[in-house]
Amino acid sequence: MKKSNLNFMVLLMLIVATACNSTNEKKSTKNSSEDEYPEINKEVFSNLMLVKGEVVYVPVYSDIYGTELTKKIKLSATLSIRNTDMQNEIIVSVVDYYDTRGKLIRNYLESPIKLKPLQTANYLVTYKEAEGGIGANFIVEWVSEVEVSEPIVEAVMIGTSSALGISFVCQGKVSKYIN
Repeated sequence: MKKSNLNFMVLLMLIVATACNSTNEKKSTKNSSEDEYPEINKEVFSNLMLVKGEVVYVPVYSDIYGTELTKKIKLSATLSIRNTDMQNEIIVSVVDYYDTRGKLIRNYLESPIKLKPLQTANYLVTYKEAEGGIGANFIVEWVSEVEVSEPIVEAVMIGTSSALGISFVCQGKVSKYIN
C-alpha cells in the first residue's frame, strides 16, 4: 500500500510540475505590447503630422552553426525597442519578422502603439521557432510628432548547447529616414 501511495504522489507531482511549466511557458512567450501600450487607430495615425521617424533593419539569428557545420544551435531572440527620449513619446507603427529568404513570417502589431518617454517594448521569438533561420530579421518603423532622440532598436539572442551558453546583441541599422 505504501509503495502505491508513493507512486501516486510521484505521478501527481509530475502532473503539477508539467502544468506549471506549460503555464509559465505560455506567459513567457507573450509580447509586451499586447496589453501594456495604447494603440492608435490607423485612420488617426494616417492623419498625424509627423516630424521624425525611421525604418530600422535588425538582424536576428534564430539558429547558428556550432562547432560543426552539420549541427545548429537554436536561439531565442528578444527584439527591444527603447524610447530614449526623456520627455516625448514615440509611435511604433511596424514590427515585422522576416525569414532568411526575406519572406514575412509575422506582423507583431495590428495597430501602431505609443511608447512613453523611456518606455521599452519587447517582442520574443522563441528557440522553438525555426522558421526564421540564420538570416532572419525584423523591420521596425517608428515615428514622432515632435523632434525626439532616436530610440535604441536591438535584438538579444540567447541559447544553450550542452554546457555551452551563447548570448549576443545585434544593433538595428537605419535603412530609411521618414521626414
